Amino acid sequence: MVEGYWHSKGSAERFYATFDINDLGRYTVVVEDKTAYRGDVASLKISERLGNVERKITLEDGSLFTTLDNDAIDTLFRHRQKSNAFVHYLETHMQWIAVAFVVAILTGISFFKWGIPWTSEKIAHALPYETNQLIAKGSMKFLDKAVFDESNLSKDKQEKIRNHFQTKIAPLSYEDDNKIDYKVYFRSWKMGDTEIPNALALPSGEIIVTDKFIQLATNQDEIDAVMLHEMGHVVHRHGLEMLIEGTFITVAVMMMTGDSSSIGDMGVGLGSALVSSSYSRGHESEADLYAFKKMLKGGIDPKSFSNIMNNMTEYMNEQNDDNETKKENKILDYFASHPSTKERVELANRYSECFKQGLMSCK
Repeated sequence: MVEGYWHSKGSAERFYATFDINDLGRYTVVVEDKTAYRGDVASLKISERLGNVERKITLEDGSLFTTLDNDAIDTLFRHRQKSNAFVHYLETHMQWIAVAFVVAILTGISFFKWGIPWTSEKIAHALPYETNQLIAKGSMKFLDKAVFDESNLSKDKQEKIRNHFQTKIAPLSYEDDNKIDYKVYFRSWKMGDTEIPNALALPSGEIIVTDKFIQLATNQDEIDAVMLHEMGHVVHRHGLEMLIEGTFITVAVMMMTGDSSSIGDMGVGLGSALVSSSYSRGHESEADLYAFKKMLKGGIDPKSFSNIMNNMTEYMNEQNDDNETKKENKILDYFASHPSTKERVELANRYSECFKQGLMSCK
């Protein structure tokens, strides 16, 4: 027999009562005024056990029997409460709580680090190319307003590079059976007093190169090598993948927190760090490989890529000669979106050896 309280349906008022079950599978609730309620045990609804929180048993007429004697309820309903017993066992054993916590953390990390990138890649490649054009629409206007300045390169030099790209480099991607309409833009990019040597590609095939990058390139092959790398980003739809990843992260955080206002403070920062520390490095490596393979077919020595990478690295080191800053950069290297320059140069040199042997592919 279990002692507790009886509540009529929809009422907070309670009366002392007892609850018991006989061998025939029928229950009896006797209230303090001697009123008795009887029925089949199978018709009862029993709340889950949660620590030592008061247990609730709903009778057939909607009235409630409540008790703090959870152990007695578990004993009476042991054949119906196996899952409850298991949950309660976990709740009362700290080591299993710790294990559950670790599993939850690892599951979350795996979701952000591998699950989202894998799903994003599949979705990105299933969408039509027109999706890339839609995403990139208006991007150049934004970048020109917020990031870039007008190029200082002469119109003749711009046109010469652009024509070379359209006749010699862009055709190398035609065998990929894509509909990409590549366009080259020249811009000046400064951070403070430092001119940034860089190239980037929008999902639509618009490739932007900076003045400083062109100045640091010692020949056309070095420019072509970086252009091919940016084409690799477009062909493999990296821009679209990153957009889908960001959307997944935003939705995931909203589901976990139930409050979209917290996204900027916690979820997006963590999720983006986990994804960019691994997957964007994968993007860069994939684009590098694309460039090196096309360079072999286009008769361009991949050594050109390592040369321009070294030039840009030396330039940036000269601009950033603060030893303490360099130390901090090494610490943050793992979270860099690009693979280390050393790794990229080594791969370019390996493909260069294949090029010197007259090979059209390299393993």
